Amino acid sequence: MAELPFVTIKKYVKELSDEQIVTFEAWDKEAQQSLHKKLLPAQNALHLENAYRKGQTVLFKPESIRISHKYNYLYFYVPSGQIGVPLTDELLDYILQLRSSNIYFEVELKKKVAVGNVRAIYVGDLKALYEADYDFDRAKELLREYKPIDLIMYALGYKPTNTAIASKLAMIIPLFQYNGKAIHTATFTPPRFGKTKTASILRGLTSSYLTTMPTPSKLVYDGAKGKYGLTYFYSTLYIDEFDKIQSSKRKDIFKESYEILLTGMSEGYWTREVSSKVGDFNNLVGFCFMGNWDQKLLETYTGIEQYNKTARNILYDMLHDIVYPEPFIERLAYVEFVDEPIQAYTLLNYNENNQVRYLHPKVSRAIIKMLQDEMIEQPIHKLPECELDHHFNAVKSVLAVLQIELDDDTVEQLVKGNTTFLKVLQDEQSTNVANEQKYEEVDEQTLKEMLDNVGW
Repeated sequence: MAELPFVTIKKYVKELSDEQIVTFEAWDKEAQQSLHKKLLPAQNALHLENAYRKGQTVLFKPESIRISHKYNYLYFYVPSGQIGVPLTDELLDYILQLRSSNIYFEVELKKKVAVGNVRAIYVGDLKALYEADYDFDRAKELLREYKPIDLIMYALGYKPTNTAIASKLAMIIPLFQYNGKAIHTATFTPPRFGKTKTASILRGLTSSYLTTMPTPSKLVYDGAKGKYGLTYFYSTLYIDEFDKIQSSKRKDIFKESYEILLTGMSEGYWTREVSSKVGDFNNLVGFCFMGNWDQKLLETYTGIEQYNKTARNILYDMLHDIVYPEPFIERLAYVEFVDEPIQAYTLLNYNENNQVRYLHPKVSRAIIKMLQDEMIEQPIHKLPECELDHHFNAVKSVLAVLQIELDDDTVEQLVKGNTTFLKVLQDEQSTNVANEQKYEEVDEQTLKEMLDNVGW
């Protein structure tokens, strides 16, 4: 089989994430220090001010943008503030590609425009555009010899064991679209399951973004400021800390965004009922709602009937005092509540020096893109008579593309929320091990009889 192009990470700058190092291939100390220096101002307002005063560059992937037609400027919104650059034809072309490409911008700061007493817009020149590289030739070669799901697990830094695969499928499925619709999931697991880190890695490999539940203006657009939101630029959104939806602030944001979310998740049409200079738009965006979970919290919502409740029922109980949750849950293809205390670090793909190995990002991006394109060829497996049948077709198609073989009844139980990928794949692994042991015993017995027959 073809040798896998692994890269390993030695972290010289502890503040950098694995995703940032892998995305920019910053393997040595000097490259990591330079990368951190450029990324930090987009995350921290004090460092943004410092970068401006020293005429330094800022590297970022924007949360949203707006156009100033009066000044012909494009304004990027990053966690630390606003960064403005002149709007050129070339830059506009790249902005239009943000939905399908992983693009970072590097701006050299030149001046600051105060907006009130506490806010400012930092203006500069666009120094560089970094568009993600793809190695399609190597990806095609590897896909001929390896199962697609195994290659995706290597891309995320995991060994492709059944347990590791099962723990990530809820996050992998929303990367795909089926029959002109996005696919949505919800996953609730114990802490240290690797959800946030996996979403971070995928952000460097796909058109995806990791955030807590966004406000309507951040989700769709802000009419007052004329800026588009996350659903305009990204194809997959990972909504973190969804288990904290009961807190007052998060509850209010969810209620405010709820009707907008329902329409967008269903049709890919994003609109707000506000007067706005910004137009409504279409974009298929897959959602993965993520939260921490454990047995104690599970019993809070299930009580003595816990084994009679599906995952969909449990999610309904979580949300019913906030919104009417049925239409939201109907839009989810798969919901899981996992209470098995699996630690992600035990599943990682270590080398002999105990460093995590990742499939090279250029190859990983190409593999995911090719698999996404392959979804277009997937058939309709079952004539849809209800929403769950549509979800069955979508999940069945993703599993087929990933070459994960599960029978129709099992897929149906997964979609209904009666079981989890973890339970299904671990049971399958146990069965395979038992069968192998049985075959080994038969082989040993047969060999013994053969040896007896020849006088040994």
